[in-house]
Amino acid sequence: MNAARVVRRILEESGMAKSRLAAEAGVSRSQLDRYLSGRTQPAFEQVARLARAAGLDLDVHLRPQPKPFPEDLLLVLEFGETFAAKPAGPLVNLGPVWREAARRRGTLPAHA
Repeated sequence: MNAARVVRRILEESGMAKSRLAAEAGVSRSQLDRYLSGRTQPAFEQVARLARAAGLDLDVHLRPQPKPFPEDLLLVLEFGETFAAKPAGPLVNLGPVWREAARRRGTLPAHA
């Protein structure tokens, strides 16, 4: 989330007019407008001051970024998509084969 969106959210959550929020935070209304438009990036402390002026706590969470897929894996997957898909045939019932193998091993349950 960029600073302009954070400042916009502070303004919305506060329910205050821009001029009042600016005055409470000790910034000019035009400076607040520049923050909201993204033309100026406020320092973290300035965002925290706006939040305090609005009666809000600024809470920052850090979390690991998702790791991107290795480029080689993506290339292999893209290459695989160039081949026609094989139509799926009917599934083979391996039950009799497994039962016969279990019978030969002597591990076939009595109820099978």
